[in-house]
Amino acid sequence: MSFSNEWEESYTKGKHHSIWPWSDLVSFVYKYCDCVTQRRGRVLELGCGAGANIPLFLHLAADYYAVEGSSSIVEELRGRYSQLVDRIAVADFTKFQPHGGDFDVVVDRASLTHNHTDGIRGALGVAWRALKPGGLFLGVDWFSMNHTEFAKGEQDVDSYTRCGFSVGQFSQVGRVHFSNESHIRELFSDWELLLLEETQVHRIEPGDAHVFASWKLVARKP
Repeated sequence: MSFSNEWEESYTKGKHHSIWPWSDLVSFVYKYCDCVTQRRGRVLELGCGAGANIPLFLHLAADYYAVEGSSSIVEELRGRYSQLVDRIAVADFTKFQPHGGDFDVVVDRASLTHNHTDGIRGALGVAWRALKPGGLFLGVDWFSMNHTEFAKGEQDVDSYTRCGFSVGQFSQVGRVHFSNESHIRELFSDWELLLLEETQVHRIEPGDAHVFASWKLVARKP
């Protein structure tokens, strides 16, 4: 299983419990997903984590499903959202998802990017099979190789994947995948890329020259 035990430990300790929908994802949904905002479309989230995006899709009355690797956080979410008890599954989304197909949208906010390259390829295959023709994949915060932390981790199973972060943003979260433009284009070679943007945030104070860099993308299944 590709899911990192570090994330399970983090969730059980009350860390990474984001509760507000991610603004970039909200913008993407309203800009690209009329099928969701106007027609209550079918949505699959890969790696829902602590459920930060769930209130957005419940507000839109979407037909929402999720897959998450952490059994403890899924148990917590099922207690919080009784209407989703049968819709949030514990599974390795790099290999399969149990909710069937015919989805309008698959969303990911910084979950796939915590896998190695083969795991990401597997997850994109899962997304492809879940989507109907013309369906959309929304990806937010895929970490960039321009991120300061890329040079600080130890190389894992491939040149894009790092691990062993002892301090900083990625401390104790296991694998972190970093991409450049050509790598993302290769990963999405079978898709139609509607949007690909890199965000870089340069820290001024304190003066440590830290750069947060990540990709966001929208891809359509032909």
